[in-house]
Amino acid sequence: MKTSLCFLVCLFMCSLLSVGSLSGAPQASKAPDGEEVYKTNCTRCHNTPPALNERQSRVVVAHMRVRANLTQRDANAVMHYLAENARSN
Repeated sequence: MKTSLCFLVCLFMCSLLSVGSLSGAPQASKAPDGEEVYKTNCTRCHNTPPALNERQSRVVVAHMRVRANLTQRDANAVMHYLAENARSN
């Protein structure tokens, strides 16, 4: 009887832990790396990042976001990457 009760308590605790980890609790995630997103998604068609000004980058990323199926966070990361790339050139 004692063993069965202990088993049931353990089973109950494990189920609580698994439900807690599956709940939609927000996970802390870092911002995506723009260079990595660019290499993963954009280099399929584009060899090197173009040297664009900020206005041009916004327009290009807005149009390409749909084609590359990027999330808003990934698109913002690419935009920042393009801006940094333009400043360094």
